[in-house]
Amino acid sequence: MPEPSPATPTASLAGMQAAFDALLAPTGFQRMRKMLWVQRHAHTASFVFLQREGAGRASVDTSLALRLQAGVRVLDSDFPALALNGPDSQDALLALRESRFHLRFNLASGHGSERCLTDLGRYTAEVLLPWFARFAAPEALLAAPSFIPAAGLQCDAALSDDDKACLRHTLQHGADPARLAASLKLLGIKTRA
Repeated sequence: MPEPSPATPTASLAGMQAAFDALLAPTGFQRMRKMLWVQRHAHTASFVFLQREGAGRASVDTSLALRLQAGVRVLDSDFPALALNGPDSQDALLALRESRFHLRFNLASGHGSERCLTDLGRYTAEVLLPWFARFAAPEALLAAPSFIPAAGLQCDAALSDDDKACLRHTLQHGADPARLAASLKLLGIKTRA
């Protein structure tokens, strides 16, 4: 009898994506792209990326490590990309060592996949969702300290000074249609014609 072949990174990642869909669906997030989940609000959108850590690099390792990156997009922002201004699991693993989030498992044996899935849910419940809830209202985004790129885990900050200015502008004058369309395209949100 032939030995079962080890799981491929692509198949394993697809399984984790499906599990992450199930975790986020009750919270109002929808998968818009292969690795992007979005929850739209009146003036902003919350988003989460799930990615394979080290993707694109040759690996002799038989493990699959996951990384979650999050942010809030001001729909009237002029920034040309989705700013990762929210919790990053890589920073959280360092800052929250006592939580012992384990977001890696062995592809060949499957060892650790259940724990990885459990910790993916735990990280989502303990770090991501509280952060998104904290910054659901525009007033909370404007009152929070400004986000500083490369400063590590910043659970008290969300937007850059530029995005705060864009949010203030849209609250006072409404959104610029071209900026809104560009943001929706970045987020993978289709609009009806």
